[in-house]
Amino acid sequence: MNSGSARVSASSAPKSIWLPILGLSLVYSLIATAIFFLISWLVADLAYALSGTLAAGIVIGFFAIGILIAEAAGRIRRSWAMPAFLGVFVIKVFGIAFVLLNLGLPEWVNRQGFVLAAAISLVAWQVGEVRAFMKARLAIYNEE
Repeated sequence: MNSGSARVSASSAPKSIWLPILGLSLVYSLIATAIFFLISWLVADLAYALSGTLAAGIVIGFFAIGILIAEAAGRIRRSWAMPAFLGVFVIKVFGIAFVLLNLGLPEWVNRQGFVLAAAISLVAWQVGEVRAFMKARLAIYNEE
């Protein structure tokens, strides 16, 4: 039976796609953050670099929490992972908006470095997620 498509059994599929996504996304974001920190410290100053590190930490925490909650919900019932992920995302968006608008940033934070590092970390995280999804072997079947 030499056909162009190979059959994948459900047992060869990973138990969860969320933790590998988290791992690869973390690697991409941490590398981007380290590069940003070193370059900005050399070109600008330490406050600029630390501002970027704070922003990257917030971005990484923001996305990691959502993936961990999706993992936990998916362990209870696989079909609950995405609704949990989306619900937490909405709550986090309003939570971060509330904190930034009401509490603001510390005085030492360089706003330009903060925004630039947040954007770089966000893009790096998304690249990691896309790469992890591309590598995931998903078994599609009816759970009911």
